[in-house]
Amino acid sequence: MDTSSKAQSADGVELSEDRIFTLLSTRRRRELLRVVDRLGGEATVGDITNELAADEHGEQAAASQRKTVYVSLHQTHIPRLVDADVLVHDAREKTVRLTDRAEVLLAYLRFDPQKKPGLLSRVLGPAGRKRVK
Repeated sequence: MDTSSKAQSADGVELSEDRIFTLLSTRRRRELLRVVDRLGGEATVGDITNELAADEHGEQAAASQRKTVYVSLHQTHIPRLVDADVLVHDAREKTVRLTDRAEVLLAYLRFDPQKKPGLLSRVLGPAGRKRVK
């Protein structure tokens, strides 16, 4: 595997491509990263919860729906991203902040094979499907 598919944390531990895809395998975790990135790299858990609940259930998401999102963030998604050194969570301030290591995951989220010329767009794009046998 080449170095472009790995990222190292401050302690030198690599984030393998398998780990990257595992972290990005859940839609809610992908959206969490997108929201924090869109908000400048740091956000309150409340703001993230509101955005995800509105995205999943509409602008008028019920309190129970927001609570479900909030609990899943706290119990599953934030801890996984913290364990991977992608997020820093300040429980007292109820905020999360992206680390430099998050850029690798965000690069995967930003990639759009339909907009970027290259081998993948030729293979994955509509015209590319016709040529691949």
